[in-house]
Amino acid sequence: MWRVFLALWIAVGVNIGRPVVLTAQDNTYDASALRIEGHLGDVRIVRGVSDSVVLTVGIVRPVDVARLVAASPSAVAQAKVFESNYRQGIWTAVVGVGVWAAVFAIDHIGPNVPVPVGVTFTTVALVTYGAMRVDTAKRALSKAVWWYNRDLKR
Repeated sequence: MWRVFLALWIAVGVNIGRPVVLTAQDNTYDASALRIEGHLGDVRIVRGVSDSVVLTVGIVRPVDVARLVAASPSAVAQAKVFESNYRQGIWTAVVGVGVWAAVFAIDHIGPNVPVPVGVTFTTVALVTYGAMRVDTAKRALSKAVWWYNRDLKR
């Protein structure tokens, strides 16, 4: 047992005395890789280990994700899917919620004001369709970032 303990200490001592070789000196991938972060209603695309925000995707402002991931053709294709679905999905869902709020307000204005069932189905359809478009857009954005990171030099 004593010999095993002594051999272990010798091995540790030899490894501690060696010079450290840093293999990540060329950090092109670490500095250039993208990732997606979500923050209270918007989506941020962050670059590298420095956590610099390169793009914020909100409800109102248009974005150009395709230009950001232009180095990868597959990423550009997915970014275009994102750009075509995200804003339309958000605004469709907003219109659905707005119609629902108007119907709710009309329903509570006076006694016995009937609210058509068709309007309720319309609001549900608008919100569902908008949510499906946003989901498709977010999946496409994830794929675009994945393709971009895959095609980076390591």
